[in-house]
Amino acid sequence: MLRKFLGKTKDLWKKVNNIKDTPHAIGLGAAVGLGWNFIPSLGIGPFVSVFTAKLFRGSGIAAITVNLGTGIFIPILYSLNMVTGRFLLGRWFTAPEIEKQIQDSIQETIDNIEIIKETPSRFFSLSKVTEFGFEFFLGGLLNAVIFGVILYGLIWLPRFVKQKCFYKKVVKD
Repeated sequence: MLRKFLGKTKDLWKKVNNIKDTPHAIGLGAAVGLGWNFIPSLGIGPFVSVFTAKLFRGSGIAAITVNLGTGIFIPILYSLNMVTGRFLLGRWFTAPEIEKQIQDSIQETIDNIEIIKETPSRFFSLSKVTEFGFEFFLGGLLNAVIFGVILYGLIWLPRFVKQKCFYKKVVKD
């Protein structure tokens, strides 16, 4: 199961790296796709990702690929949102609480991986969104920005270096 997951992750990385577009557009699209997974979008995240990426002149293909590829991590991302939001508001978690919340999120993802793949909308409903508080949304926005910037850099830098160093421009006199 782990090999299958790692193989799919490797395939996802190859798909994003094979997109023919500028490094900025691909990095921006991927960052937007990941960013929308931090915010509850009730099943329309892939569509919103493409729209947002296109709005900012990013790659829609990179946005939807990363959004769908990282969707399996949503329970972990939501736990991180709670931890970050509470930290920012000064409501401290104790170490056992953080550990338990992250373990529960990982366990829920592992237990329901087949169900999530088949019917992801079953885990997203308006009643679940209303359970989240301000700390969750604050943490989600901050995490989306931080991890989006990191992913942008991870995608943009190698493509930019490859473009500048390995492709020579033909100069006509």
